Amino acid sequence: MEVIKNALTVGVFTLFSRLIGFLRECVMAFCLGANVYSDALLVALRVANTFRRIFAEGAFNASFLPRFSKLLNQKGKNDVHVDLSNVFSALLIFLIPFTIVVILFFPSFLKLLVSGFDVLSENFKLTVVLGRICFPYLIFISLASFFCSVLNVINKFALPAAVYSLLSIFTMFGLLIGYSMNLSHYITVHIVAWFVLLSGIAQSYCLFVSVKSHGFDIMFRFHCWTDQVKDVMKNMIPGIIGAGVWHLNLLIDTTISSYLPTGTITCVNLADRLNQFPLGTLGIALSTALLPLLSRFIHSGDYAKAMIEIERGLLFSFFLTFFATSVLMALDEPSVSVAFQRGMFEAEQVRITASAVTGFAVGLPAYILTKVFSTLYFAAGDTKSPVIFGMFSVGLNVIFLFLLVPFLKYFGITVCTSLSALSNAIILIYFSHRKMPLKFTKAFWYKILSQTTAALATYFSLLKLSDLYWSPSLGMKSIKWLVYFGFIGCAVLIFSITTAAGLYLMKQKQWKLWKKESW
Repeated sequence: MEVIKNALTVGVFTLFSRLIGFLRECVMAFCLGANVYSDALLVALRVANTFRRIFAEGAFNASFLPRFSKLLNQKGKNDVHVDLSNVFSALLIFLIPFTIVVILFFPSFLKLLVSGFDVLSENFKLTVVLGRICFPYLIFISLASFFCSVLNVINKFALPAAVYSLLSIFTMFGLLIGYSMNLSHYITVHIVAWFVLLSGIAQSYCLFVSVKSHGFDIMFRFHCWTDQVKDVMKNMIPGIIGAGVWHLNLLIDTTISSYLPTGTITCVNLADRLNQFPLGTLGIALSTALLPLLSRFIHSGDYAKAMIEIERGLLFSFFLTFFATSVLMALDEPSVSVAFQRGMFEAEQVRITASAVTGFAVGLPAYILTKVFSTLYFAAGDTKSPVIFGMFSVGLNVIFLFLLVPFLKYFGITVCTSLSALSNAIILIYFSHRKMPLKFTKAFWYKILSQTTAALATYFSLLKLSDLYWSPSLGMKSIKWLVYFGFIGCAVLIFSITTAAGLYLMKQKQWKLWKKESW
């Protein structure tokens, strides 16, 4: 049960962070709408956040955490200060020059990212300015990720998961300053960009203080290029690509979106925000909780315990993921309307965003599988295989985009990302037996079958309810909240009862979902 306990801890605080992020998107939609200014700000934020997720959350954690866990077991807490200081110093020495280079050549980089923007337009120029302000955020958030890894190894998950909400809080504060002072959109987005940078400083400082309080003394060292640091950095290079596939796909989506009408980038981003509730909460929580556990079990050769934790983690996450997928697909337009339709965000933008939500939702189970099985490779010390598999799926995404977007438009952009995630998950699973023997129990497959059946029942039931009780005219009425949460209440009942009934009919002893032993 350790993986579920840790995943719940991370999941609760990550959910809080996602809720704050969702509130930020609501405030942004209300204050800015979907236009030139929101597109420019979101592209600038996406560049900084994408590199953060690839370098900090993906490659660095995958490379550093298993090695630090092993080092801590060998040396103990009192003898790892120098090793930690060396990694900390090497990160700074790498990140500062990299950030300077990106800032200097940001216009050239942006031409590749949003090639649909006219380089002489005000939109392009504004995006360059905002991107240069936001990008140093990468330095501070990468250091924050380093501190998070240290805390996770000693089983401290709450603060690292909660502190990421500071980005949304600072961003929202900047938006509200601009709106309350009746400033122009142009000035408001500049204020928000500076608050993004301040949020990175705040996050790294909070985590640094926490690491110090747990007895780790970290300081900058010029002579930091040791064998341990070389090993971490060497394994980061393939991990940068392998762990960042999902985010590379999002960048490609942004490039394609730049060729579609103004506001498309904003609509796809809002769709991704709804998708990030289950993906971010479950995917990040599960992979964060699994990595130290799997590292420990695989290094000790205890594959039976590793298999138990993988099964429990998958069952728990799929239970919620299948539910979220059925809800988002059946209630795409109501979900977007309730979330964002107010202020400057109107009915046509709701329709576009809802189409994108469906495309993302199709791939939710595949994203979770990718998170789990990538973690298995990282725990086994293999950061190279995900590179090959990941780049293959990125290539498929590009092919899908060229084939489908001309016909499917907004839905095509996001469903292509889902298809590439599915291909990545299939390949990761197929070759995972090389890392450890995988043998799922019959009970696991019965539970997956019952969850899948419940998801289908929930989806078709919600479609019927939506046809009967929802209409676009409800989008601007306060009663929409009551109707929507009525849908959600019905969905919870249908999914839970159908899952339990399926297990009971298949004569499974652990069909009572409310009992701890069922998980």
